[in-house]
Amino acid sequence: MADTLLEVRDLRTYIYTRRGVVKAVDGASFSVRRGETLGIVGESGSGKSMTCLSILRLVPEPGGRIVGGQILFDGENLLDKSPEEMRRLRGPRIAMILQDPMASLNPAMTVGEQIAETLALHRGLRGRALDDRVVELLRQVKISDPERRVHAYPHQMSGGIRQRVAGAIAISCQPSLLIADEPTTSLDVTIQSQYLRLLKEIQRETSLALVFVTHDLGIVAKLCDRVAVMYAGRIVELGRTRDIFNRPRHPYAIGLLDCLPTLRRGREPLTAIEGQPPDLANVPEGCSFTPRCPMAEPRCSQKRPPLESVDSEHLVACIRAGETATLGRRAATVSRASAAPVAEPVGSGDVVLEARQLTKHFPLARGTIFGRRFGTVKAVDGVDFVLRRGETLGLVGESGCGKTTTARLVLSLERPTTGGVFFRGRDIHSLGRHERGGYRRAVQAVFQDPFSSLNPRLTIRTTVSEPLAQTEPDLTRAELAERVAASLTRVGLQPRIADDYPHELSGGQRQRVAIARALTTNPECILLDEAVSALDVSIRAQVMNLLREIQDRSGVSYLFIAHDLAVVKYVSARIGVMYLGKLVETAPADELYANPLHPYTQVLLSDALPAHPDDVRDEVILKGEVPSAFNPPSGCRFHPRCPQAMPICGEVEPPLREQASGHPVACHLY
Repeated sequence: MADTLLEVRDLRTYIYTRRGVVKAVDGASFSVRRGETLGIVGESGSGKSMTCLSILRLVPEPGGRIVGGQILFDGENLLDKSPEEMRRLRGPRIAMILQDPMASLNPAMTVGEQIAETLALHRGLRGRALDDRVVELLRQVKISDPERRVHAYPHQMSGGIRQRVAGAIAISCQPSLLIADEPTTSLDVTIQSQYLRLLKEIQRETSLALVFVTHDLGIVAKLCDRVAVMYAGRIVELGRTRDIFNRPRHPYAIGLLDCLPTLRRGREPLTAIEGQPPDLANVPEGCSFTPRCPMAEPRCSQKRPPLESVDSEHLVACIRAGETATLGRRAATVSRASAAPVAEPVGSGDVVLEARQLTKHFPLARGTIFGRRFGTVKAVDGVDFVLRRGETLGLVGESGCGKTTTARLVLSLERPTTGGVFFRGRDIHSLGRHERGGYRRAVQAVFQDPFSSLNPRLTIRTTVSEPLAQTEPDLTRAELAERVAASLTRVGLQPRIADDYPHELSGGQRQRVAIARALTTNPECILLDEAVSALDVSIRAQVMNLLREIQDRSGVSYLFIAHDLAVVKYVSARIGVMYLGKLVETAPADELYANPLHPYTQVLLSDALPAHPDDVRDEVILKGEVPSAFNPPSGCRFHPRCPQAMPICGEVEPPLREQASGHPVACHLY
């Protein structure tokens, strides 16, 4: 562990653009030991991903250059190597896993061919030895039935399996260093837990050094030995994970930790970091965090503080680091909102939206025109829920459980097979054309992937103003511009980005644009499908506080879909747990987390990411993957994976029965 494998010294990577020189990495310094996991955390635009690309000498062209510093890998400076030498180094000795596996996997090649390509190029394997090694790698990353999966294409696999395939390619040549850039962002809580456990096992077996880039501090608490906190292209705090969580010294690190919603936390407003990260083309003099720092003083803006040791292996770049240790965390963080929004009691308020025995089955057919039907995918299979004015209903569950199909039915993007969605007592699929337009104005949506829901050819101004132009056509251009600026400001964006295009923004910024667009029509209900999963912890806290404030002020209702259980608990008054097209448990949020009844709910909570290393607990490991909705198991659909399954579970489907007031559960245990 004491043997340093990677050492980055004063790394500076600049991007030359039409706006000026973007100092993406501006003097970053850190090291990684053999067999160690270093977590790099920070907001979008802090330089995390660019640091990783710089290590691999994959800085984007044109315009990107490493202008200074050293990258010492196993004693050799990577900046002195030729492009050909770097190509021989990538894969066999340094590998990388990207955030989106579909961006790194070739859709026209089977996963077996893609793994084999790496092995043939770097290890020279051929024939039977190559085939055996490919299957062995799929088995190593815990992919079931690898002999069959080796012939599958990426689109035929779930997100979790695709990410494991990307991991198999990365470890195929047994590298010494693995860089993982947000590899778990889009994974469900159970798949995420399995993936982190897999990385730990691989690391134990191979003494692999791991650099894990994330904005999720729960993953850091669970996985990492040390943490580097990055801000505006620099490391501002570096130390052991337990030290960073117990005694953070830099005001920025303290602010990030105070932004976290946790399972133990109440519904009081989160402590968000005020302001936004600086424009890296115009970084302020001195400490770059000064404009947002509650402890800032005049000397902070005069000289950039060096990264200095304040304790054993604990480095901080702050001239007031000693005071944060004596004054306590609260002195170095921003103030909370003046008062917590008062949640409306569950069961009160008018019913805004209701699902009654909502079912959506997709027929499968062979052939293109007169195909013969050979089966049915039961995506949603008899779901009931009620959403009242001013209430938030959270829906949780793994990928493939039917959450997003339910959302599409609510938005009238799909017609139900049976049952219906009722808005203010009327079936939305029986509304006339004019009434349907009113429904679409009243029910807005924010989806998980903003890049697919924002038109790449339209500026942010046009995108945000589009709903206004249709619902309020009498607005003048000046009024429209004012409303757009106000909407962008409400979600924490600078109005100056209104003339930018989606590709010029970070993922978090694009998601905030999508939320701003949804708010422009003052809707009665907003469907939020993983709407905060791509946001940094600080921006997420701001947006979640904003959603609660808007709800408290206007009485808007939310249907909130997410896989982060702490976020769901913070936002939601009631929570429904879905599994394979059915609701298996519904309860008030506090009741569900205090007394989960269904074994599946218990597993989800056991896999939830901790807010502190001391909160890491033994996990309940699920058997297998989510079964296909094409051929769901008989009886209780969860019984093949349930740790408490009984013989009756495989024979009789349990009804959803109320076990306590407002707490129904579908399980034979009760």
